[in-house]
Amino acid sequence: MSKVATPNALQLVLFELEDRSQSHLIALYDLAPRYVFASRDGGRSAETAPAKGNFVASIKREFTYRDSTFNLTIQPARLTRVVNRDESAAQADGPTEIEYEVFPAEREQVVEHVVRRLAMDRSRLSLGGENRDKVQMRFTLYEIQRELRAVGHTLSIRDIRESLTILARSRIIIAKPGDGAKKGRGANLLESTAFPVLAIRSRPDLVGDEGSDEETHLQFNPLVSSAIRNLEFKPVSYQWLMRLKSPVSRWLYNRLSAEYDYSGADAPGDLGVKAMTLSADEIIKNSGMNVWSRRRDTLRAVTSAVEALVEEGILTSAEKLYDKIGARIEGITYVMLPSAKFLAQVRKAQAVESANVAAMRAITGDDRRPSDFVPVTPATTVETRARRAKRLTETAASLLRVAGGD
Repeated sequence: MSKVATPNALQLVLFELEDRSQSHLIALYDLAPRYVFASRDGGRSAETAPAKGNFVASIKREFTYRDSTFNLTIQPARLTRVVNRDESAAQADGPTEIEYEVFPAEREQVVEHVVRRLAMDRSRLSLGGENRDKVQMRFTLYEIQRELRAVGHTLSIRDIRESLTILARSRIIIAKPGDGAKKGRGANLLESTAFPVLAIRSRPDLVGDEGSDEETHLQFNPLVSSAIRNLEFKPVSYQWLMRLKSPVSRWLYNRLSAEYDYSGADAPGDLGVKAMTLSADEIIKNSGMNVWSRRRDTLRAVTSAVEALVEEGILTSAEKLYDKIGARIEGITYVMLPSAKFLAQVRKAQAVESANVAAMRAITGDDRRPSDFVPVTPATTVETRARRAKRLTETAASLLRVAGGD
């Protein structure tokens, strides 16, 4: 078991959630199409062996978030692997080490979700860096493996170590084009990796899954750190994220959660029921999914990702509006109606956000978003947890009374 940290900032305490069915959404960072998914008909693979003297080109994408356009560049991670040559060569030269380049893919997406969930456990996070403004955590590889197993995913320790390394080495650049900026250029909002610092304490006497107790230290992406500092995160259902099999379905759930944003309200209210409309092309572009060689197969994959949310009870329905040329379907627009269960999750998220704002106000006496991490003593940490838990319990009881018509 890894050592826990003593939270040294109020925001780190407020990032905690005892309810393990929940995770946190950090909207711009989590909605950016930062992963590369291979299609079934031989589309782009996440792993590529560079030719000698060459390198694998970065992937450039464009996506929209809250009516703004962003440019995204994904640079591959370069890793090494020991392989055996053919039998005669192996006798002469033995194993050889090769380099290969790999983009973060679905496996890395799931591992990053699990790391985020562990970060929400009590006393997991601490501040580091010269200015004490970098959010960091410690854990063991076994803890990642155990959590993956608990949510229906199985990875070896070797795979987990490789996934963390890919996330630490694959650089992402998010830029917002300015007025008159050329396509693909703009002011960089972010240029970093998912984990700018990663240190896995290695023991040469342990190999494979025997290395599961190795302690790991990592530092979170600057966008994640700033979101925690500014309280710009909201609870989403971790159970839904882990049950959804398609990475595009996970992106859709996050997009739906970001769309229904009622943060900042004093109390949970009647959210009403409004539909969210997205075209297949918007989903393809903004989720980062690969396209099939045949348009109909791509549309079928998008439809499957949307319908998975209906099957999970996130959506009540998803009506399809077809754009046809003759009998051929050229496009689909999905009109998605959120379910009562999804709206209950939004209300739960709103309650946590309101409780966090109230806790910050109680300490700082200010309603504004904090520009720095707020130091707290161990006593204040305990008091803040207790006050927030009481507020959330009272809010949950109020929501139950409203739901029951009392």
